[in-house]
Amino acid sequence: MFKNIILAVLIAMVLTYSLSHLVNQWLDLHISFAQHDVELITSIIALTGVVAILVVVGFIIACSLFAAIAFALITAGIGLFVVGLSVFWPIIFFTLVIFLLVRDKQTAVH
Repeated sequence: MFKNIILAVLIAMVLTYSLSHLVNQWLDLHISFAQHDVELITSIIALTGVVAILVVVGFIIACSLFAAIAFALITAGIGLFVVGLSVFWPIIFFTLVIFLLVRDKQTAVH
């Protein structure tokens, strides 16, 4: 799982870095901070960091969503098992009693 996070972050960084030059040339995008224009490489690094954080947050949300669905399905399965056991316990009990009374008792030969 940790390997997937690292791969996702690296892919996001490569895509952001390669596309940021294109965006800068086409859209003339400049980041200003406190009335100072930020250099191109600094804005690319900032944009890459933001995208990487968003990718990690998306990955965590996807994993937690999967975990929530799995937890709900396991809980529903256990609930159905308990309901079935509570409904059929007299039948299971009487079947076990009859089995214990009727089975052949084998005695050990010494």
